[in-house]
Amino acid sequence: MTGQADRRVLGLWQGAALYAGAVSGTGVLVLPAVAAKTAGPASLLAWLALVLLSVPMALSYAALSRQQPDSSGFSGAVERAFGPRWGAVAGWLFLAQVPTGSVVAALIAGEYAASTIGAPHHIAFALGAALVGCAFLLNALGLRVSALAQGVTLAAVMAGLAVIIAGALRHVEVAAFSPFAPHGASAVGLAAVQLFWAFVGWEAITPLAGEFRDPRDIRRASLLAVAAVGVLYVSLAVATIGTRAYGAALTLETPLVSLAGSAFGPVASLIVGASGFLLSFAPVNAYVAGTSRLVSALGQRGQLPGWLGPISSSGTPRRALGALAALCTLAAVVSFAAGLRIADLLPFSTSSFIATYVLSMAAAVRLLRSPGRYAAAAALAACIIILAFVGPLLAWLAGVTVCSLGYQHVTARAAARRTGRTRRLMV
Repeated sequence: MTGQADRRVLGLWQGAALYAGAVSGTGVLVLPAVAAKTAGPASLLAWLALVLLSVPMALSYAALSRQQPDSSGFSGAVERAFGPRWGAVAGWLFLAQVPTGSVVAALIAGEYAASTIGAPHHIAFALGAALVGCAFLLNALGLRVSALAQGVTLAAVMAGLAVIIAGALRHVEVAAFSPFAPHGASAVGLAAVQLFWAFVGWEAITPLAGEFRDPRDIRRASLLAVAAVGVLYVSLAVATIGTRAYGAALTLETPLVSLAGSAFGPVASLIVGASGFLLSFAPVNAYVAGTSRLVSALGQRGQLPGWLGPISSSGTPRRALGALAALCTLAAVVSFAAGLRIADLLPFSTSSFIATYVLSMAAAVRLLRSPGRYAAAAALAACIIILAFVGPLLAWLAGVTVCSLGYQHVTARAAARRTGRTRRLMV
């Protein structure tokens, strides 16, 4: 009993900090400007819709975590609901966003660092790539970020952003919100696809459900995080649009630098640029840790090549880390050579996230009882609507799904042949 008690280390505020930190990552640094450029002031509708959607999503993930609090997380829930094949598909879809997602994170971090010294794009790309590479290196060495450090970091970031937003809101102009929808209603749907990146992370804490001292705090922490993240995002979107801190005339990749500079002067721009670079490390490091362990788990289950499964004596999945690092390096080289920017890469990552959430919410509908089932059904319907806006990228998601099912079919047949040969030899 003592060991179990010692293992449960998360309280309400620590859990809320982990949730909010996982959700409010690099997206807060750039997406208000990206969405505003896509849909104009009407992008506020996409922000509000996704904040509302976060409530049933967060509650559904919390309920699934309480139902079976283990390290399998969302993929385990999908497997319980629909079998191992679809659990594997959920894992593959989640991993499909890693290469492009790492490049997006690198570009966001690099552009903020480069803004402090006026460096060109290729220097920004190199700085961001170095940050992502550092995350892989530290994970290979077995680095763990504590919940206390997460809470302190998040508090500092939230406080800094609150100061910037408060200063920027004093310069908001009503005229900046007209015309409200210059690119039409369909642009709001496209903005929602882009913004989904800013609302992923509810699934990232599901493997930590067993660490809460009071299981009821899982639900409470998720609701506190929704409230904090919602206020932050909507306020920042209003400030970005109201001060016109977006568009071709400004640096789209570093909108917070523009906001800070207009509100507090050039010194604030330098501080925000450096802070944006450092802020980017926490979510990148967390996702490198999580995705590498997902790769290892899928390898152990035979849902990815078995050589990816082993974990070192220190508890580090080094082979999985190496494979992910190679994929991310390839994606970075291709993106740089093709001149791809954040807005070009975001749809690939967000579409994969959306598909993962569709499967997770479908599993919640099947596994949860009322009223949790109703919340999951509402989230599922909303995610399906958003998924429809990914357009041609549905082919990309279908391709990942077919590859996952095909791989499992091939490996199952190979295992059956090996079993048959073994039985014949025994006879």
